[in-house]
Amino acid sequence: MEDVARALATVERPIAADPRLAPPDPVDAGLPRYDRATFPPARPASTLLVLYPGDDGKLTIPLTIRHADLRAHAGEVSLPGGAVDPADPSRVAAALREAHEEIGLEPAAVTVLGELDDLWIPVSNYELRPFVGGVTTRPRLEPQTSEVAAIVELPLHRLLAPDAVTHEQIRVREWTLTVGVYRHAGQQIWGATARTLAMFATVLRTADVG
Repeated sequence: MEDVARALATVERPIAADPRLAPPDPVDAGLPRYDRATFPPARPASTLLVLYPGDDGKLTIPLTIRHADLRAHAGEVSLPGGAVDPADPSRVAAALREAHEEIGLEPAAVTVLGELDDLWIPVSNYELRPFVGGVTTRPRLEPQTSEVAAIVELPLHRLLAPDAVTHEQIRVREWTLTVGVYRHAGQQIWGATARTLAMFATVLRTADVG
């Protein structure tokens, strides 16, 4: 885990984006054009990308599948996270709280290794800050059933595979979009979650970690 922390501390900022995961061009996709200058201040949110050894001893990242009946991002694959509450003492505390609430990860077990760059999510007007953490032994995780339908474990090495990203069609409301996705366990991982994973993969490649 020390090499991951070192990579996060020394990577050039802003972290280079993976062009395969760039959002669709609004004009080409027929989407509304989001001008951040016209939005109110974004609400802060945090997410946790946590690493721990899987059954094979190789590092693994837990992802959540959101319930299909949720109002926002129903059925999508996400990292544990959510809005920062007024009672949260910090952004990282919010990420740890959300991971505990959603997948039962004990905050005391997590060593925070660093953070990635903020991501703005126009549809919800969130400013999402991804934190990276590590757990030395495989934790016992339980999905919080009112929000999380299942937990999927993504092997870290999948992020670094040359064929990790494919381009597939996604149906969002009345639009059909062609976007870059990670595929794992039959799930499409796209949007802010995929961009966060790709950012982390860039950090690992830059420092030759993984």
